[in-house]
Formats: sequence, C-alpha cells, structure tokens
Amino acid sequence: MNSKSSYNIIITGGGTGGHYYPAMAIADAIMKQSESFPDSVNIQCHYIGSEFGIEQRLAPKSDYTYTLVPIKGFSRYLSLASFLQNLILPIRLLISYIKIKRLYRKLDPVVTIASGGYVSLLPGLISSRKHIPLFVQEQNAFPGVTSRLLAKRAMGLFYAYDEVKDHIKDDVLFIKSGNPIRSSIKRIDTVEARNIMNLDPDKFTIFIFGGSQGALNVNKYIAKRAQSWIHKFNLQILWQTGNASYDMLCQQFCEHKSIHLMPYIENMSAAYSAANMVIARAGALTLAEIERMRIPSILIPLPTAAGNHQYHNAKALEALGCAVIVEESEFPDTALVKHLKNMINNPEKLKNMAETFPTREKDAAEQIAKEVLNQLQTFYTWS
Repeated sequence: MNSKSSYNIIITGGGTGGHYYPAMAIADAIMKQSESFPDSVNIQCHYIGSEFGIEQRLAPKSDYTYTLVPIKGFSRYLSLASFLQNLILPIRLLISYIKIKRLYRKLDPVVTIASGGYVSLLPGLISSRKHIPLFVQEQNAFPGVTSRLLAKRAMGLFYAYDEVKDHIKDDVLFIKSGNPIRSSIKRIDTVEARNIMNLDPDKFTIFIFGGSQGALNVNKYIAKRAQSWIHKFNLQILWQTGNASYDMLCQQFCEHKSIHLMPYIENMSAAYSAANMVIARAGALTLAEIERMRIPSILIPLPTAAGNHQYHNAKALEALGCAVIVEESEFPDTALVKHLKNMINNPEKLKNMAETFPTREKDAAEQIAKEVLNQLQTFYTWS
C-alpha cells in the first residue's frame, strides 16, 4: 500500500473581508480540485491571518487549520492611540516574523498564495527567501502596497482589472482571472430570501452595505433620508451597518418595521437575493459579488482609497450599464436620490441593468487553483 505524500499550501491575506474571502475561495477551489489527485497525494491548506482582522472571528469557523499573528498595519491617523500603535509596530512585526518562520519550518509548504493586506507581506517575503513558489492575487485596479512589494518575487500575479499593469512594472507573469468569490454566494428564490432575512415578501427592497467594516459617511447620509424614502417609495431597507455604526443607527431605527439593521450579515446570498437593488461601496470583492448576483447597484466609492481604486473599480460596471456611480462629493446634492427614484420607478430599467452584467466563462477561484496546481506539478509528480 502506497504511503501518502503531504503537500502543504499556505494561503494568506486578511484584515478585511476583501482580502479574507478571496483567500478562502481559493483554498476551497484547491481542495475541490485536489479530489481528483491520486490517493497517495494529500493536499492541505493552512491559512495565515491577523489577530486584529475580520479573520479573528471567521477563521475558527472555517474548514482550515490557521495561524493568526499579532500584526497591524501602519496607522495614518493623528491621535495618541495611533502613535502608540505605530510605536509598537516593530515589536509586533518581530513577533509575527518569528511565529511565521517557525510555522514554515514546521509545515515546509510547497507554495504560498497571498491575497493582500498587511498580514500577507511577511509570509510572502519568507517564501521568497526560502525559494518557495509565491503567487499574488490582487483584487483592485490600483494594487495595494503588499502586492506591489511582493510582485517582483512572485511566479505569477492574478488580477481582475487591466489598470493593475500600469502600477506594477516588475517582470512578473500577469494572469487575468477576475476576483475569487465564495462558492456559497449564489442566488436563491426572492421570497425565500426575504423570509430568511425577516423582510416583507412583497415590498421593494434596497440592500445597503459598506463592506465588512461598514461605511460611516454613507450611513450618516442615508440615515437622514431613509424614512423619507420609505414614505415616498413604499420600500423596505436591509442595512448592514458595520459594528462602528450599529449602535448609532439602532437608536434611530431599531423599532422601525421597514428598516432592518444588522451589524454584519453572514448569509450574503439571502441578502443579495432579497434585494431589488444595492447601495454599496465599490470594493473589488463587493463588485465581484454584485456581478455574480447580477443585481443593479448605486456605487459610492470610498474617496480615501489608495489611488482612488474604488472609483476605477466601479467605472467598469458603470460603463456596462449595470451600475451607477455617486461620489461622496455629490452628497449635498440630490444625485443619489435622483438615481434611486429613476431605478425604483422604472422596473424595465432595473431589468435591463441586471441583463447587462457580463457572463464569465471561468470561475476565478477555480482558474487560480488550476494554475497554481499546474505550476506545482512541474516540481512534483502527482500521478
């Protein structure tokens, strides 16, 4: 009887859902494809994240072994707390480096896949130093600092937006894949979805969210107008507020029968499927999920995003006609309300917007998993 050969794959990236969920989608795709390998081959994925990111709550619920390290990004805010955080950053980096290096020595991984965020920098650098194949997955049109630093050390860089090539000039293999999405994100029956989310099954529904961490400025703006919208358009709102805004908004709306507040929504399939339209930020993961669910959207890019990448992300969908952009600078005016009214009062327009979404022939996570595993087979014999 042949003994099994184990091959450990490190997948790292986190801090926000925009980095964590793509990492998990890639891990799922790798494990699914490895099912077709010979019985003598044992593929395992191990996740590395931050103790301070969204993964601190989500990683224990996943199917993968994981390591969380005490690392935070550099804070650009002018406050005592930020000063102290930056002061101890070198200590956090040292502790994290030692912990990750020991992990690499223990697991002896055959490849590292970095999906971005500050936490993925150290595993990427250690992989490079140990000559372990490294792949980078960049979600945005404007690549993050970590992706730019690791690109020159990577065997390949998976990307979604062509603009990323304008910002990374290193001699790297660019592989256009799109952005990986959780396989659990799929459309279900609208009435069933509204029942799951405790919504009226017959009302026009807007799903508002600002990504996994919420969007304070968007929340404040909509809070002043939500009741007016409900009165004018006879609609209901499903609102993922983020933890920072939940208490503030709950004081105003927790008793309102047509406004349903949640700090964080686990079942995004039900949330998307319940909605006629979305009002959201324009993070790369959000746009990839909106595209998969084919749901018309009003997108409000985060103006402070590096390189204004959320705006550039959103322009791709707006150009297709399946979304409209409203910038925060337009908030004092009526741009958002004008678009909202136009979409609610024109069912045919909403239908046309939904139908203009592109149809992707390949699933991004599956494509990334296939490419990585094919590359590994040039080093290892799995048949």
